[in-house]
Amino acid sequence: MKWTKLLIVSDSHGEFANLRGAVMKERPFDILVHCGDVGGNLVKILEEESSFAIKAVKGNTDYFYPLPTDEEFKVEQYNIWVTHGDRYNVKYDYDLASLKAASKKHCADIILFGHSHHAEIQKDENKGLLLINPGCIGIPRTNAEVSSYAILRISDDYDIEYELKKIGGE
Repeated sequence: MKWTKLLIVSDSHGEFANLRGAVMKERPFDILVHCGDVGGNLVKILEEESSFAIKAVKGNTDYFYPLPTDEEFKVEQYNIWVTHGDRYNVKYDYDLASLKAASKKHCADIILFGHSHHAEIQKDENKGLLLINPGCIGIPRTNAEVSSYAILRISDDYDIEYELKKIGGE
């Protein structure tokens, strides 16, 4: 069985030490996904890296970077939609209803998003959706937040594994 491994991050806000650390720790992986508020050019930040694909979207603070607002791609049979989440009220819509409703337009099976700085994974069995917010890979805004990222593995046998990881923790 062959697995495709995704390293999912969001909200680095120009602070890249944790991002570089996650890249080093999680090697090898196939795709780096950044869910917005990058705060820089990922290709330049990870200049020595070329062993993985990069998928990134614009966050609400990425004014000067030419990134798309949404990214859609497929891994095996799963349609993956990446968005920052700010246009879908993810900070205050705890059941993520707006995001779930928008997923129909994108024919998404898996939604990767950020913006709230709150790491979470939701599985909506009724809609057949997996939603992953990796949290904030940058410096947390408050003492209550921790830096985090997510790992998603998809097999060619249609299995999915996912986990949230804290920076400095296991």
